Amino acid sequence: MDPNPNAGSSVPVNPPGAPAPGGEPDHSGEVSAVKSWVRENAFSLVTTAVVIALVCAYLDPIDTLKVVLGLGFIIFIHELGHFLAAKWCDVHVNMFSIGFGPAVPFCQYKWGETTYKIGIIPLGGFVQMVGEGDGGDNEEAEDDPRSFRKKTVGQRMLIISAGVVMNIILGMACFVAAYLHGVQEKPGTINTVESGGAAWRAGMRTDDHITEIGGRKKPFFDDIRPIVMSTQKDEQVPIEWERNGVASGAKSVSPLREEGQRFPQLGVSPPYNLVLMTGPKRSTFTPLTAGSPAAATDPKFLPGDRVVAMSDPANPATITPVATYSDYHRRMVLLAGKDVTFHVARVGAGSETQPTAITVKPSYRYDLGMRMRMGEISALRVSGSAEKVGVIAHTEGAQPKRGDRIKAVMLPPDEKGKRVWYVNGLDWKKKEFETPDQKAVDVRPLDPLLLPHQLNQWAAGKAGPLSVELVLSREAHPTDEQVRLKLDFDPSFRFDRETQVLPNSPLPISGLGLAYWVEPVVDDVASDGPAAKAKTTPGELPDGWYYRIRRSLGLDPRDVEPGGEEKALRPNDTIVGVRFKGQGADGKPLPGEWKDELQAHPWAAVDFTYQSLPPFEIDLKVKRSETETFTVTLQGRPNTEFPTSERGLVFQSENQIQKAADVGDAIELGARRTGRFIKVVYMNLYAMAFGRVSVKTMSGPLTIATVSYRFAGEDFWQFLLFLGMISVNLAVVNFLPIPVLDGGHMVFLILEKILGRPVPERMFAIAMYTGLFLILSLMVFVIFLDVGRLFFGKF
Repeated sequence: MDPNPNAGSSVPVNPPGAPAPGGEPDHSGEVSAVKSWVRENAFSLVTTAVVIALVCAYLDPIDTLKVVLGLGFIIFIHELGHFLAAKWCDVHVNMFSIGFGPAVPFCQYKWGETTYKIGIIPLGGFVQMVGEGDGGDNEEAEDDPRSFRKKTVGQRMLIISAGVVMNIILGMACFVAAYLHGVQEKPGTINTVESGGAAWRAGMRTDDHITEIGGRKKPFFDDIRPIVMSTQKDEQVPIEWERNGVASGAKSVSPLREEGQRFPQLGVSPPYNLVLMTGPKRSTFTPLTAGSPAAATDPKFLPGDRVVAMSDPANPATITPVATYSDYHRRMVLLAGKDVTFHVARVGAGSETQPTAITVKPSYRYDLGMRMRMGEISALRVSGSAEKVGVIAHTEGAQPKRGDRIKAVMLPPDEKGKRVWYVNGLDWKKKEFETPDQKAVDVRPLDPLLLPHQLNQWAAGKAGPLSVELVLSREAHPTDEQVRLKLDFDPSFRFDRETQVLPNSPLPISGLGLAYWVEPVVDDVASDGPAAKAKTTPGELPDGWYYRIRRSLGLDPRDVEPGGEEKALRPNDTIVGVRFKGQGADGKPLPGEWKDELQAHPWAAVDFTYQSLPPFEIDLKVKRSETETFTVTLQGRPNTEFPTSERGLVFQSENQIQKAADVGDAIELGARRTGRFIKVVYMNLYAMAFGRVSVKTMSGPLTIATVSYRFAGEDFWQFLLFLGMISVNLAVVNFLPIPVLDGGHMVFLILEKILGRPVPERMFAIAMYTGLFLILSLMVFVIFLDVGRLFFGKF
């Protein structure tokens, strides 16, 4: 046999790239291979190019790269845990992939027995082992001693759990590194107090600083929530706080879980500083409420502006420095109804640059022209005036008790001997209500929404102790008999920041130490007000998509839809649904979603939300009788008798730097933060599973990427903290007992250990397909939520 295979051939055979006879190397084979690769990966190449182009056009490429590397590293660490554990247990690994689908161009190679790649769909990753997953039943899995299924249950548990363990370690490492540098934490100082909530009842107030709770000394705000949310019903939590540097002493508070709340809560929010909120880079974010007086100024407020001085209430024409948010709020209360001039230090301006002066016009409460029904007194403050004189509040439980209802508020005579009585349906000719000078009494209707403001206006500027008389209707008394009590009034509560954001929040008169519900029932209608001139609301398609389409075309949907007929409200009409109308930065209306399932006592919360949403338009679903329900649209009108302190500025949360003293302290802080976050995630999932929190609060990959992008553009250490939270969150979610996830596999391994044999293949297959369906459905759902949240302002 001739050793030369080309012997006798008239045409020489050359390997690709070898020199042709008398010429240059032949690269035709390589060119053909490259062309073939390009054709096979054309879709991936085009997709990658489009994504890069969009990023360069609309986003910051550097920040985007940080997000890609950060989130990719979290996934890599998770899969690396599985991979290293598999190798340690001598399992044959076919593929190690970050992402799914075809490989990103130039991002796939084989080294030894394993193929490594980066998939084009960045929604996870996988480690493909012989004898595991879809390839678990093939001949290779049966014969290969290094098959996953040939390993002991303990080894397989180690491999399955390694990814979760690695993510927890990574999360803790991120926290430790951040604490060594210094972490921004919200201090345990109270900004707002929810009226009728646990903190409100316990006597806590705005600017109180919590010094200890549940054994945790010097807590930051994020330390408080896990302690409170894990309490049982009626459990007392030890708590201490300081007010103006004076300790409260050891007390206790019983966290409440009211209707609409996920967990027991204290009912407080973290403090603000004087810097206006900032948004992501290249965004049109504005730190102002659209349609508010602050949004109508010239020059404009900008994100990151710091308020350094403002009008002095003692002399509004004088501008004096302001150092704290509390000082700012106090001034705004005193300057209600007047123009306020701010001096703001602008981001990027040099120290020699003069602050920018901006004047903001007053804002007022908006009136709908209807008086709602006074409800029961639902909460009392500890040691408050109402508690001291025996006012009765509504209580639930084994022996429920009806609360008193305020029927009248009687103010003392002024310097001229005149008195004002706010009256709600009492017969003032009765003997027990006679007064020596009946003609000096100015009797006015009792409006439950206006009463706190009227009392604050009455008390403003008055010296000495103040008191009022209440006339109460009480369940224990006959219907024609009233209870008359004298209560001290504390005017300092005028400057407290109290909110009504829960569905059944009561309206507080903290100066008297009580809070009452406001019912969704109309008691009276002003003849010249919006409620008397109400018009039926135009119809629309579900979820308001028709409105959005019409607006996108620059058309008013109400021009072509039925509606606009006069339908005045009447006494005893019941409001069974509301829909707030917001306003975009471009001035276009933003109708929200209907809230059709109002709670029993919702109107304080409805009014609180309505007063913060220009252009103060609202849709109401009204029930007049068992057979008549209709919808009307009301446009509020400003009530110049009641100016408000809010002008539409949106401030950032206050932060303090918490820095570890050494590595040991950083590890302790990192471990504590990891445990705290795991606890919060599991409790949120628990509440979601039992319907106490809406599934619409979930976030998908788009929201995670968006938030990551924002942190990446602001501060590296905050971005590192966020990556740590995402890593721990991935560990927690991935270990849920759902087939396909690591937690589901662990359940089957536990069953195998208990039964002494693997779970039947058919059952395993059914569970895997069911789990896959659930995960894919969940992925579609959260992406739908992301799209609605990010692009349409929903959810």
